Amino acid sequence: MPGPRSAIASTLGCLTLVATLGCARPVVRVETVPAGAEVTVNGETSRQQRWSVSDDDPTTLLAKWPDGHQVSAQVYIDHDAKITLRRDGEPGQVVGARVVGMAPGAPPGPAPVAPDSQLGGPLPPPPSTVTPGPGDPMAKARKLYDEGQKAYELTDFDVAIEKFRAAYELIRSSNDPAAPEVLGAVIFNLAVVYERSYEVTPDPERLRRARVMYRQYDEQMASIQANWAKSSEHADVLARIRALEARLGPQK
Repeated sequence: MPGPRSAIASTLGCLTLVATLGCARPVVRVETVPAGAEVTVNGETSRQQRWSVSDDDPTTLLAKWPDGHQVSAQVYIDHDAKITLRRDGEPGQVVGARVVGMAPGAPPGPAPVAPDSQLGGPLPPPPSTVTPGPGDPMAKARKLYDEGQKAYELTDFDVAIEKFRAAYELIRSSNDPAAPEVLGAVIFNLAVVYERSYEVTPDPERLRRARVMYRQYDEQMASIQANWAKSSEHADVLARIRALEARLGPQK
């Protein structure tokens, strides 16, 4: 997941420009791991690795490394976004966008239409290039992740929570090098689903659990990403936590 990766639309990307321009087109920043890849967004390059894009249509990203290796993705942009494309095809950090397709090679085919719903779009997909052996926890975790995402898209939130929590337990026991980052994505998705599920089942405990998961996601990312505390993603997570605390009230 994603980044982890948000399914919640936000107006934060408009705040810095609203005084003069209204709500401007979102800006996408793209990084690659390892660095050194040529990046295009909707077929265009940028020296600053920043692109202004539409938030109505899918955005196509393509990273090409000097040895010819390439990774592509299609995303829907919610607000100003930061996206990391990894050479190994594993899910990188995604903030402010929803990934609907990622794979090595040429850009994927047309993305599905983003759902027009209060419940937001699909959660970030699971790792697409893991090739686990029999009995490897990551194999079972990926299946559970798929099932959780489908349940989320059908607004069957309790099933989604069950599947993501089961995937969480399996990933924790995996020795896969990508496990810490994937675990962060699962934790973030759990936070999103708990928060979304409150709209269907207005039990404050769901908001409390969402708050706990956002805090755990923040701690997880701080443990694997240098300078996390200074990042905009960290600030975004803190803003989500504060919003939940405001909804819960001082005594909750």
